Amino acid sequence: MRKTALIASFVALAAPASAFAAEPYVAISGGVALPGDSMNEGAFDVTVPATPDWGAIPADTSLEWKTEFDTGYAISGQIGMRYSNGLRTELDLSYTSADVDTHSGLAAGGAVIDGVDVAVLTRGAPGAANPTVGAVIADGQGRVKTLGAFVNGFYDFNVGGGISPFVGAGIGYQQVDVVFRPSGVLVADDKDSGFAWQLMAGANVSVSESAEIFLQYTYRESFDRADIELTLLPATLGVESGGSALAAGVRFSL
Repeated sequence: MRKTALIASFVALAAPASAFAAEPYVAISGGVALPGDSMNEGAFDVTVPATPDWGAIPADTSLEWKTEFDTGYAISGQIGMRYSNGLRTELDLSYTSADVDTHSGLAAGGAVIDGVDVAVLTRGAPGAANPTVGAVIADGQGRVKTLGAFVNGFYDFNVGGGISPFVGAGIGYQQVDVVFRPSGVLVADDKDSGFAWQLMAGANVSVSESAEIFLQYTYRESFDRADIELTLLPATLGVESGGSALAAGVRFSL
């Protein structure tokens, strides 16, 4: 709740800005997405029946594993207003995409089963030729994409100077689209939406009376994990989607 109140308060600073001279602008940027590791947590939705080789997995048994990601890409576009007191407000549409690097530490009921025959999940027959759970999920494959719309508030320092540092914060709503396909086995292909927040810092560099380039660091995170229904198992998994982005862009005054 503290994070929500802090971000909302920062964005609300724009309310009195209408009393100052205002200048509309549009902007576009692109760069690299650096997603954080996702500590996925969930549970089995129903009981998985026993087989001759494997015991039943009761409903509500916990399920979790760690997912690491490759560096991805981020693109965004904004339309906003710049005020003479240094404040800026904007509507921000942002998109990120990053591939999965690896999964590890799969645990069911709190017990890590990376070294167990993968047939425990497929409910097939165990065999010496079968890979372990850990070997299958370590292959990674898949990706996570986000698409979000945010309301941002910024404060520009050194307004009118050649270089103007800035800080900002925003709150919005984003969709998280998850595909997990370790070793080519489809485990998850689902999406969920929810509220998210972001913090920004960077610098503007003036190139003309109506244009500037900017460099920006963004940290963005959903308030809640995305609830993703699994396809291989009758379970729902909470997937984290926090991470950073480094971007360069251009902003034009209208």
